[in-house]
Amino acid sequence: MEQEVFEWKDEYNIGVEKIDNAHKELFSLVNRIINNFMDRNFDKNKMTCVEAIKYLKSYTIKHFAEEEEYQLSINYSGYNTHKRVHDNMRSVVIPALEKEVAIKSYSKESLEHFVGVCAGWLAAHVLIEDQAITGKTKSKWRLNPNEDDAEVVDGIVKEYIRGLFRMTANLVSKNYEGHKLGKLFCFNDVLSDSKGTVYSVVTAIEESMFEAVASGLMNSTVYELDSVALSMVSEMYRSFNNEVMMAFLHDSLTSVESGHITNDDFYKIFEKVYPECSMLWRTEYGYMAFCVSKK
Repeated sequence: MEQEVFEWKDEYNIGVEKIDNAHKELFSLVNRIINNFMDRNFDKNKMTCVEAIKYLKSYTIKHFAEEEEYQLSINYSGYNTHKRVHDNMRSVVIPALEKEVAIKSYSKESLEHFVGVCAGWLAAHVLIEDQAITGKTKSKWRLNPNEDDAEVVDGIVKEYIRGLFRMTANLVSKNYEGHKLGKLFCFNDVLSDSKGTVYSVVTAIEESMFEAVASGLMNSTVYELDSVALSMVSEMYRSFNNEVMMAFLHDSLTSVESGHITNDDFYKIFEKVYPECSMLWRTEYGYMAFCVSKK
């Protein structure tokens, strides 16, 4: 009998039988894949994992269509925003994960990463955004995500990561909802534009990426970050936040304050409402999130 590692709970129900049953099936699929990883004979179970992931993808896409049809049938006011979050999962997140597992020849690490992202996204999405459909919670998306804005930010960020950090970045999510990443280095800038609008801009990168940036600056491998390396990389991220925002807003900016924030403070950004811009990239050295909120 399989152990329920990724366990369905009654509190996840939204009160619509067809949708709740689909969510239970998705949880069951993820749990099945996780159990394969927990089995010591991964090579024996590898193809089972690969086939299960293919089915998980097809079932997820089918479920999204059915859920969107239900939202339209009840004239759900948050339909457009919810559909864009689904579209992001369909056209950005899943293809990015598929590309990674293919490049890494379906290694255990890449398959674990695939199912980990799916599990984190699924739990957060069902608990908040899906329950908002029936009024059990409120959607955390304040604004309807702007596709054009996301494309612009993606292009700018990729250019700066390539030029400033000498890394290649692949967009993983246009609508990052704060699922847990590895241990992070987080830098926050509070910036004001020429009209007096104030923005809180946070760049959060996994420590493996942070160490790679520091090693490149210091021309040697950095395992522990001393005050010099920390100051150098902090200044780079301060510049990064400013340059990306200026390029996006086409406006001059004044720094109000800046500094590091803790991992806990970073995740608190997502507790009440999601940032207006909340995106996630993966580089060869780890993840980077970029979040912008109007204050």
